[in-house]
Amino acid sequence: MKPTMTPARPARRFTAFCAHAALLAGGMLVGCESSVSQRSEGISSMRQGDTAAAIEHFQAAVEARGTDFRAQYWLGVNLLTADEPLRAQVPLEQALALRPADPAWTPRIADALADSYYRQSQTQTLYDFLDNMVKTHGQQSRDFMRQAKFMGLVGDSDGQKLALDKAGFFAVKGDIRPYLAQADFYEAVNDVPAAVEALSFAYYEDSTAEVVKDRLRGLGIIPGPTVAKAPKKADVLE
Repeated sequence: MKPTMTPARPARRFTAFCAHAALLAGGMLVGCESSVSQRSEGISSMRQGDTAAAIEHFQAAVEARGTDFRAQYWLGVNLLTADEPLRAQVPLEQALALRPADPAWTPRIADALADSYYRQSQTQTLYDFLDNMVKTHGQQSRDFMRQAKFMGLVGDSDGQKLALDKAGFFAVKGDIRPYLAQADFYEAVNDVPAAVEALSFAYYEDSTAEVVKDRLRGLGIIPGPTVAKAPKKADVLE
């Protein structure tokens, strides 16, 4: 009489495990594909100017896959377009948490999130956020530019001026944007000599920039070698 064979239970368990893993993987893949598809539809709607439809698609995308930082970002941006800064705050904060140090995306997300705080009149939160972005990213010019912009919007002209000075201090060679922003600031307060000086810094950095030459001519200055002036690197950090 032949002995009874014991069922291969470990093999069955392994097969069941593999089937379950495949099911999970398939679900994750479907979620990813759904997120990408909905995000694509959202971008299409956004380009057509249909903000409401774009919001629906981006919302569906983040529900399908919460780690889709692009969908989170575009959802927040479109909610801002729809004048819903409070609703925009959460997806933008999620996007920033997912991409805290991405050279291409972090500045864009930070700009939109700052706008969300500003439009909610969360001034202290806005100030803390702007300061944190400066400290977290090693005092980069673009972060000081963002800080200056929103300080100007809330009416903090002293803070705006200091942030613009720091933006110029930390600007990389050839970057004229901080000096153009400084010129805007001084022209707004009718300080033409200071505006001319800021434009002379910009001209020093890039004498071929038509925007700089046009701005100088607008203030009665003929662009030329004598106009160029090396930017001040005074101590503005205290």
